[in-house]
Amino acid sequence: MSFLLKQKTMDITHHVIGKLNEHGSFQLFYDNECIGEFVQETNEFKLKHGYEQQNGRILKSVTVTENPDAKYVDCDTEGGWC
Repeated sequence: MSFLLKQKTMDITHHVIGKLNEHGSFQLFYDNECIGEFVQETNEFKLKHGYEQQNGRILKSVTVTENPDAKYVDCDTEGGWC
């Protein structure tokens, strides 16, 4: 059985939390992990690798597996059908 790895982008905007820090920037958190910051003075996002900002949305790159030849087979072992 073969699997393919594929890059996908997830919109995580509604799950990101911003916390104001002592330097006047907002630290951005996703799943309790700091993923970067938004600096108010420059209106810039500084995000960790794997995260990006596009059109006011925060996106996360993830690798998913796909099985292009996947087939579902349910065998009836008592009746002998497969």
